[in-house]
Amino acid sequence: MVAVARIINATLVIPELDKRSLWLDSSNFSNVFDEDHFISSLANDVKIIRKLPMELTTATRGVKHFRSWSGIDYYQEEIASLWEEYQ
Repeated sequence: MVAVARIINATLVIPELDKRSLWLDSSNFSNVFDEDHFISSLANDVKIIRKLPMELTTATRGVKHFRSWSGIDYYQEEIASLWEEYQ
């Protein structure tokens, strides 16, 4: 998702790990990864925020089922246009 955010010039939000998985792991991203290092090491490539701002939590969301193993043109054309529409 870092590469996709860079391609379409989007801000990346630190992901929330799936807590409904079969193994019911309660870990957060910061329990598994060094969040500060993740943000600082990618600062020249993509903007990263820790949480989605409250005013955006209820915003209209675009839903897209991504194709696996897609080339850069897929993200520059299909995903970028979706991003522009729902930005």
